[in-house]
Amino acid sequence: MFLDKKSLLFYKRLLFVISLFVAFVQTNPHKVLLAAEVNLDYGRGPVALAWVNHPDNPIINEITGDTLPASNETDYYTTYITATAYTSRAEETDDSPFIAAWGDHVFWGMIASNAFPKGTKIQIPDYYGSKVFVVLDRMNARYYHHIDIWMPELNDARAWGSRYIKINVLK
Repeated sequence: MFLDKKSLLFYKRLLFVISLFVAFVQTNPHKVLLAAEVNLDYGRGPVALAWVNHPDNPIINEITGDTLPASNETDYYTTYITATAYTSRAEETDDSPFIAAWGDHVFWGMIASNAFPKGTKIQIPDYYGSKVFVVLDRMNARYYHHIDIWMPELNDARAWGSRYIKINVLK
């Protein structure tokens, strides 16, 4: 016979490992570096890797020589995310419905998100033009890649529903 069972099993395992590696390379940026320091404010738990081509990487300037925009109101990057809306009803919040996760009083323009750190400024150009929203609240841990827009009226929140939208994240 051409190959015995032992050789076939070895090549099968080798092919599996190679296919896993190819899938990883295809779904992730081509340069991966270990993070200089881990910022736990970015979501659920520590991050083991920092991607070179991601603007939140603290050591991107040392590697590429690029600089991030100096103005706090310029585009940082654009992405797509699921957006929902919430109000300060007792059914949607805890025992202090008008106080956000970090002690801020709710207001129009406040966003809850686990995907962005506190204070991140976000624009939703397709729906609200140049209005700047600020992340000052957190969501349930099961909603990681979401934003939740606080709205003063229940009817407005229900009309918003759940949408997959384009957002501009500002520095």
